Formats: sequence, structure tokens, C-alpha cells
Amino acid sequence: MSSSPSTESRWTPAPGEVLSVSDLAARVREMTERSFSDIWVEGEISNLRVPASGHAYFTLTDDAAQLRCVCFRSARRLLPFSPENGDEVLARGRLSIYEQRGDLQLIVDFMEPMGEGAALVAFELLKKKLAAEGLFDEGRKRELPAMVRKVAVVTSPTGAAVRDIIEVLGRRAPWVSLTIAPTRVQGAEAPSEIIKAINDAQLIEGAELLIVGRGGGSGEDLSAFNDEGVVRAVASSSLPVISAVGHEIDFTLTDFAADKRAPTPSAAAEMAVREGVHFKALLERAELSLLTSVSSLISEAKQKLTALDPARYEPGRKLEMARVHADRLIERSLSALMEKVWESRSRYREAVKELGLTSPELRVSRVERKLDSLDAHLAPTVTAILAERARSLMVADEGLKSLDPKSVLKRGYSILSDVSGRILRDAADVKAGDHILATLAKGSLDMTVDKSSDK
Repeated sequence: MSSSPSTESRWTPAPGEVLSVSDLAARVREMTERSFSDIWVEGEISNLRVPASGHAYFTLTDDAAQLRCVCFRSARRLLPFSPENGDEVLARGRLSIYEQRGDLQLIVDFMEPMGEGAALVAFELLKKKLAAEGLFDEGRKRELPAMVRKVAVVTSPTGAAVRDIIEVLGRRAPWVSLTIAPTRVQGAEAPSEIIKAINDAQLIEGAELLIVGRGGGSGEDLSAFNDEGVVRAVASSSLPVISAVGHEIDFTLTDFAADKRAPTPSAAAEMAVREGVHFKALLERAELSLLTSVSSLISEAKQKLTALDPARYEPGRKLEMARVHADRLIERSLSALMEKVWESRSRYREAVKELGLTSPELRVSRVERKLDSLDAHLAPTVTAILAERARSLMVADEGLKSLDPKSVLKRGYSILSDVSGRILRDAADVKAGDHILATLAKGSLDMTVDKSSDK
């Protein structure tokens, strides 16, 4: 028998030669392994089992046939994925005969998934690689700006995502300016365009935050956001990044690299301005608290003025005039403050009304200027009014104090009254032998009149 492979592959027994079963099986195995030493076979895995030896035994099937397979432990440990029943795979190996049973089998030395399975394996491999480099570490992720005023968005300029973001920002935070860095979000050219758009967005003047995303789609539609270059661009962005790709159930590698992940583009817009909206609510509550405090102080001042007993001290016309003046100051202070508050609210409502007449960017820009102007005018005006009213109240208070009989008594004077409590103003009101009471700054004296004189 010739040693030539081509001759041996056409081996036929000599006339009259009788072969045992084992001899025939061995000859067939040798011929099979030489003829099919390195082949690729595609099919679906079934009947998979991995015993204690670590070898994997399974069957590859298609609609018309099936083939037994074995992947020895040394080769199985090097596979890029863990095979499961039902996986569509592409297997490489050599065809052989298991002599003890005469079964045809494929000895597999490499195997990879097909279709979506292949994409999933590539996803997991890249994820492990980038995670090992630290791109997904929580420690490198940044907090979002508390009061963002300008947002850059990397997305398709014609997709549903950008419309959702514009709608949310216009409704929740009309003071925020929005700039779009347009790009394709799917297809062969999408990854390079997304990378360029991310780099361009970082050059937008005044941009404080970057949203990268698109609407929902299939796994293949979202694949651009699993591209290694795109993931690295997100991770290296100088601006904090919110990744908003697809729907809540969709995850891409940009989600892991971004500083924050939002389940949808609309949610990303809400997340971008959440702190700003919260701060606006705090300012409104502070405004209400300020008005309440001022009203309370005014009410307290009025009560103190009312509590003065003119029947006992009788400070006269000056006290009454001071009370009237204080009341007028209080009313004017409250009126001026409320007028400024309502004027500011009216201007804000007018600015919001104008928003409906212009483009999103122009509307936001106008409202931003109006709010800046209002802020610059209102704060110092209210502060000045409150300061002036405070000074006036202090002057009134000092005037009232100077009219307080106790202040007069402290300077060495006393108040004389008869036994009925009537204030004595004329010596003719008493006669010798009458009992009178002298009220001093500290204490009182009970006295008897020896004599009286009108001189």
C-alpha cells in the first residue's frame, strides 16, 4: 500500500483480504482524519453535557442531519464563550471515527457563536477589556452640574430623541440653552461620526454638560454605541456625560463609560436639569418665607405699639403722631415689596408667553437675559427697600422710647398721683393732709402733704 495520501484515501482491500471490524474502523478513521483534518461546520448545539473530566460532548444539528462532537477540556477552556443548548455556532476541528462504536464525530478545537450570539460575545469581551483598563470605575465618574445653563447633545438631528429632549427642557427648564452636535446614530459610518460629534461638542462655548444618545431600536441598531472608539470618546470627555441610548431595557457600553446613565433621552433631559429645578423651587419657597417673616415682624411691631397704655402714661400728641407715622411706614414697606414681587411674576409670565413665538434657542436666550435682568434688579431693590424701612422703624422706635415715661423717670423725675391713681399736674389739686403716691424710676413713695403752694 502506497504512503501517498491520495493513494491511501482511495484504499481498497486486496482480493480475498478479510478485515476485522477493528481493522476496518481504524482504516476508516485514518482516511477520514486525513481527508477532513481542518474543517468548519455550522449548526445548532443540542444534548450538551460536561462530565467531571471537563470535556464537552454535544451534537451539532441542522434541518436534515446531525453530527456528534467532542471538545476536550484543554480546547474548551480557550473558547471565547460558554456554549449552551440552542446556540447557533461555527465549529472548527477534524472529522474522526470513534472506533468502539463506529460513530462519526467532530473533534472541535475552536468554536464561536453566530449572529446575535457573536455580537454578544464581542460585547462581553470588549466590556471586560475596558473594565480592566478602569474606564468603568465609579471613582472616575463626575457629578452633574447643579445649575446647568447650557447643554450639548450628540444625536441625530431628525430623530425622536432630540424632539423629546427639546420638549422636556422647554417645559422643565426654559432657562437652559441647547446646542445639538448632529451625527448619524446607526450604520457603518455612525461610530466615526459619533466620535467627531463628541469632540466637537466639547468645543461649544459655555457648554457644561453632554448628553449622548438615541431612541430605541434593535441590538444591531444600537451597536454604534458599543464601538470601542465611541466608548473611549465618552470616557475621555472633558464635559460630564449622560448616556441615553434606547429604552430602559437597553444597555450599551457607553452607559458604563458615562458619568450617568439615563434609561431614555427624555429621562436624560430631566436628569440634566433636576438640580436646577430643585434650586428654583427653593428660591420660590425662600421668597414666600421672606414675605411671611416681614409680615410677621410688621404684625409684631403693630402689636407692640398697640400695647402701649396712653391712659396711664399719656405721652400726648407726639406718641399718637409716632404711631401713625410707623403705621404708614409699615404699609408703604409692605406695599412696595408686594408690588416688586408681583411685577417680577408678571414679567416672568410675559417672558414665558414670548417663548411660544420664537425658535427654541432664541426663546431660551431671551428668557435667560430677562431672568438675569430681573435677578440683577430685584435683589438690590428689595434689599434697599427693606433696609430703608428698617431704618425708619428704628427711628420711630427711638422716638417712642424717648417718650416713654420710664425714660423720664430714669433722669430723676417722678410721677405724682392721688390715692385714686389720678395723675397730679397742679398743686391746687391737693391740700395739706392728703395722701399722695410718688412713682420713681425704681419703686414708689407714699407721702402726706404738709402744705401746698401754686408757686
